[in-house]
Amino acid sequence: MYRSKIDELIFWKNKPNRKPLIVNGARQVGKSWLIRQFGEKNYKGKFIEINLEKSKNLHAIFLPDFDVKRVVFELSLTLNINIDIDKDLLFIDEIQACPQALGSLRYFYEDMPKLHIIAAGSLLDFEFRNQPFPVGRVDTLNLYPMTFYEFLLARGKTNLAKLLEISPENAPENVNHFFEEDFNLYLIVGGMPECVQYFVKSNDLIGVRNIQNDLLYSYEQDFKKYNPSITTDCLLDILDNATKYIGNLIIYTKLSERFTSVTTKKGVDLLKTARLLHSIQNVSVSSLPLTASGKQFKIFFLDVGLLLRKSNIDYQNLYLKRELSVAFQGMLAEQFVAQQLIAQTNNQTYYWARTESGASSEVDFVVLKNNKIVPIEVKAGKSGSLKSLHYVLEKNPHIENAIVYSLAKKGSLDKISFIPIYWAGRD
Repeated sequence: MYRSKIDELIFWKNKPNRKPLIVNGARQVGKSWLIRQFGEKNYKGKFIEINLEKSKNLHAIFLPDFDVKRVVFELSLTLNINIDIDKDLLFIDEIQACPQALGSLRYFYEDMPKLHIIAAGSLLDFEFRNQPFPVGRVDTLNLYPMTFYEFLLARGKTNLAKLLEISPENAPENVNHFFEEDFNLYLIVGGMPECVQYFVKSNDLIGVRNIQNDLLYSYEQDFKKYNPSITTDCLLDILDNATKYIGNLIIYTKLSERFTSVTTKKGVDLLKTARLLHSIQNVSVSSLPLTASGKQFKIFFLDVGLLLRKSNIDYQNLYLKRELSVAFQGMLAEQFVAQQLIAQTNNQTYYWARTESGASSEVDFVVLKNNKIVPIEVKAGKSGSLKSLHYVLEKNPHIENAIVYSLAKKGSLDKISFIPIYWAGRD
């Protein structure tokens, strides 16, 4: 499988001021696989991997102090391998299992800057709540579920993937005909690598559903690790009810009727920290930089396939009728676009809504492109009103361009570009 983040890893490798790299992301998004692929294909020396969750005997090497030269020497002795700091890549997986190892990363930058070192782990954001983040002494890379583009490549649909590499206005007029099947399959399978890999090999959606069930179960089992002050029941309530409010302004009382808004807010924050939920803030578009308009935000799932599975919707008939994108009043289409934008803007995705009492105008997303504000609307069907988008453009003449992602024909009108939804995040 191809992951576009490998290009960022190659860029990191060749940086003159390279620092230790932390690869972050939700569990099971493919962090370890990506790093192994990168290490095995891009290093003339050795790819050395240690797993601090499995090899607890290695913890003792990191415990005495932050003398990284001693650490590397003792790792070489224990592993019975010479670590060449000029040619080798050292990959420390599940680094959260040894907080002292996590804390040592800043000293690798200061005392052994030539060593190529990558760290990855589960729930690293939780660990950094308990110790200072080494600002300025590490590089970071965020990994998300596979994008639609990566899904197409995994399925061997190279020609379709190449279509997404060209400008959408140059795409064939009947582009929906080419993408429809794969788009609907992506809404079901999603972008979790294990699900994609299994489906590519088996073409078995029932098996995909079983894997999604296992993934959701493992995430829910992790709830016990997060914070003793937030009960598992509250987190389960939030995850269950979040499926009903994808793309909507969040009101905490709707996410759990059994717990107070204060407790529910803490629960939402925990699920965002675990990266199971993503939040996008309401921002002002009157000028740059984009600034939050208040405390308003919307939430989206980690993955569209997991969202569909968690919702327990009977997708078979909707798939056969090619109506999946309009499920939940179009929330699947909005989740799809959010997922592509978040992955390809590194989570720098927002939305706009009027904050005056009684006002209801809202634009689904706002992003920055070439340091210019671009509002984005999503239409699950082939038609729909664009009153809010026109309002934003009228009131903010400095905004030069807006986008509507939909299944309608491509085109443009005044400042609005109508783009097939498959190009979300790529145009």
